[in-house]
Amino acid sequence: MPHPNADAIPRISYEEAQDLHGRDGVVFLDVREPAEVAAGKIAGAVAIPLGEVAARVDEVAGAQTVVVYCAAGARAATAGGLLREAGLADVRNAGGFRDWAEADGAVD
Repeated sequence: MPHPNADAIPRISYEEAQDLHGRDGVVFLDVREPAEVAAGKIAGAVAIPLGEVAARVDEVAGAQTVVVYCAAGARAATAGGLLREAGLADVRNAGGFRDWAEADGAVD
């Protein structure tokens, strides 16, 4: 079930995400499950499964902007709602990892 604030999280394009990647104050957050992350993640991203985001929000709380992604975007929207609820103002949904990888974005 999506978080009530999920619709308030702006969905950004691959190009917008690429522009933010590597900037000071920006953290990429992968909310997929560990088995999914094991196949690759956006370079430098913090990996926290969706079910643990609320308890581990302190791991990204210092960021000016948090760019959240998952496999397709639904879990990222839910995580974004949780982050907003925790007080993070600038949270964006980059959608799915596959889009990033297929566009030759930097991966770990």
